[in-house]
Amino acid sequence: MLGSVLILIASCRPGQSWRKEQIEKKETALMNDADAGRTDTAAVNSLLKSYETYVADFPDDSVGAGYLFKAADFYRYMHRPAKSIVLYKKVYTNYTSLSKRPYALFLQGFTFENELGSLDSAKIIYESFLAAYPNHAIARDVKATLDNLGKTPEQIIEEFQSRQQQDSLPTAVNK
Repeated sequence: MLGSVLILIASCRPGQSWRKEQIEKKETALMNDADAGRTDTAAVNSLLKSYETYVADFPDDSVGAGYLFKAADFYRYMHRPAKSIVLYKKVYTNYTSLSKRPYALFLQGFTFENELGSLDSAKIIYESFLAAYPNHAIARDVKATLDNLGKTPEQIIEEFQSRQQQDSLPTAVNK
């Protein structure tokens, strides 16, 4: 009797492959709706719950890292930056071999800066990124972002124009 109950319980829990298929179907449906100009908030929330439940049930599956990354992006687009940061941090902390790991760190800083206006927190994250990934493909951009943190677009343009003028001075003097 106990064996039958255990088999029944095990069979009621959807398998890993089945769960991935269900997530893919939800993603496809959302993309089709988006292409048609429709947004179904309930469907988005259902997908987000599916992502997070999958990761909770299968924490060692690297596919889960991708789901968390997507969920973090969704939350950022939905103007829920605190939740987004939590998930980017989880990706960064729990999936050390993931190729998107540096982006998970960068996007924490980006979200602190642009969504929450927390420049001090953004600075710490950007500095951590540069320390951990000094030769990464976006390291130069992160350095520029850090250098311009808190500056208005006008200040950045003014500094750029000033540098251009200074760079052209020796050329003009030699002519």
